[in-house]
Amino acid sequence: MKQWKIAKADEKLCLDILRRTNLGRTVAEVLVARGLTDLNELNDFFNNDELEDPFCVKDMDKAVDAINEALQNGERICIYGDYDCDGVTSTAILYTYLEMLGADISYYIPERSEGYGLNKSAVDKIYHNGVSLIITVDNGISAVHEAEYIAELGMKLVITDHHQPPEELPDACAVVDPHRSDCPSKFKELSGAGVALKLIAAMEGDYSAVLEQFCEIASIGTVADVVSLTGENRIIVRKGLEYLKNTENYGLSCLMEKCALKPDKITSTAVAFTIAPRINAAGRFGSAETALQALICEDESAEEFSNELVLLNAKRKEAEEKILAEILSFIDENPEVLDERVLVLAGRGWHHGVIGIVAAKLLNIFSKPVFLASFDENGVGVGSVRSMEGYNVFLALNACSEQLVKFGGHEKAGGFTVREEKMEAFRDALSEYSKEQYPRMPKLTILADKIISPDELTVENIKTLSVLEPFGEGNSEPVFAMPSAIVKSIYSIGKGKHSKITVSYGRAAVQALIFNRSPESLEFNAGDTIDILANVSINEYNGNESLTIKVVDYRLSGISQSKYFAAFDAYEAFKRGEELDKAYLKALTPDRRELVAVYKAIGKIKNVNYDRLYLSLRNENINYAKMRICLDIFEEKGLATLTASKKAVTLNKATQKVDLESSHILQRLRNAQ
Repeated sequence: MKQWKIAKADEKLCLDILRRTNLGRTVAEVLVARGLTDLNELNDFFNNDELEDPFCVKDMDKAVDAINEALQNGERICIYGDYDCDGVTSTAILYTYLEMLGADISYYIPERSEGYGLNKSAVDKIYHNGVSLIITVDNGISAVHEAEYIAELGMKLVITDHHQPPEELPDACAVVDPHRSDCPSKFKELSGAGVALKLIAAMEGDYSAVLEQFCEIASIGTVADVVSLTGENRIIVRKGLEYLKNTENYGLSCLMEKCALKPDKITSTAVAFTIAPRINAAGRFGSAETALQALICEDESAEEFSNELVLLNAKRKEAEEKILAEILSFIDENPEVLDERVLVLAGRGWHHGVIGIVAAKLLNIFSKPVFLASFDENGVGVGSVRSMEGYNVFLALNACSEQLVKFGGHEKAGGFTVREEKMEAFRDALSEYSKEQYPRMPKLTILADKIISPDELTVENIKTLSVLEPFGEGNSEPVFAMPSAIVKSIYSIGKGKHSKITVSYGRAAVQALIFNRSPESLEFNAGDTIDILANVSINEYNGNESLTIKVVDYRLSGISQSKYFAAFDAYEAFKRGEELDKAYLKALTPDRRELVAVYKAIGKIKNVNYDRLYLSLRNENINYAKMRICLDIFEEKGLATLTASKKAVTLNKATQKVDLESSHILQRLRNAQ
């Protein structure tokens, strides 16, 4: 179960916003819940339409001078990009612009096997191709040694990047990165594509034509790189989406057509989940050049490249599902791994391009930080990490650095390389670090903006939320809580992969969609009362408008969150063999009557899982931890089968009388008291 935090807006602040603006009540409450209450901040959020002078970014003038000099001298220029969506779109923007200027232009995007950023082998290839000037996009800020090598070969280097710089900057003609400590620009959260867009604006001396021609591609890179959609990024994406609806880019038009993405349905969410994954798929399962060519070619071949992107994305999905299934099967065979504070899992031959995505899915399923490593035939493991707020990935990897070849990352994501013979030591080091630093692990938390009343669930009211768009990192789509909704019916949609439910919520009868959960896998049945967190938007079909409610998370009504997590932590500590207070141990130990009560409850419930069983007991003496202990005892004695990956319980047919008092688990608990 995930932790929920539901905001409640300050009434006085809401009234102040309503008095000073023409915003709707629901919008005002969302803004207050997010801490956006200052009138100047609100004005910037809604009315700021101007990008800062590009020359405010440190070294932008030097970058322009170096590029103009190369253009005037007819020197060969190479744009050095990256294989992810931000890197590809950055390359496409700058390549197309310089080609329009008549530059002797080429590009180089490293394959995933080469690793991220500049490398000497690639520099050699570029040098032998007669290049005089290398311009990096979306990389280069850490390339100190590679910059020295480029200078030794007699080439010039201009770096444009948006990642955090090291203490020592590379020696180059220009190092353009808003995160430089000496950079006076006000907005620091640009994507690589955003920095490239500003470079072109600096070259042109004006934004107008640049935005019209390149903003759509820059908006894709900005959304894909999950940078904060506030400030200048909000401007770039908002304008870019408008241009994207009427795009003249042949490749983008083909790609959207193949994805059945209609112009009037283009939103930042559609870009994030439809366009960006297909561009990213090229760098993961083929060559990023396929994606680049789809964006820059101006003839029918763009359709072929778009077709290839669709196929590569299908391969990406297939690989994800295969790896995820393998991991879930492993967890069912080794359920004890779920008792650890963090999940550390490894496999052989897992595709490096998708293990980060799989790690994110596992984080969502099990609500624990996930460290995944894939080993090759040489025993070298490349890993990805995904975590929740509160558990710092970079600090964890740094604490275990002696076991690693290399690592990098930030608070909620990272990567590492580890030798196979060091994997067990790495696992132990992570376990020890997590125990020392996080006696109680942080919880994967979903933030809801407000409890929405049944009366607010109208097309007219939900329409007012459109002023908050575009949605993304730093400006997420509003999440609304709908407590005590009574489930009236459950339907299967999407060939059984998804579910649609009809609920009675106060005076409102509404339908809600639950994606990637079949009706059989839901933890509730018709007639149950559930609490819902959901996004609410407008759907238009044949001229008719209706609400679309997409469930973000749900739970059976009546669970005390604080009691649940306290008992959950105690149960896992017991399973790990950690010392517990005797009062805790006593609270964990079931007597015979409680064992019988849990056993009988299992047989009465359809689709039994841990949370559903816990709520159905309605017994204050049986906390969540005690219930789990009962289940473990039943499994030990052969009375039940537990499926860890689904948190499911199945009773086995009893062939003889079972003595529960002889359970080793029960004896261990009693002896410890």
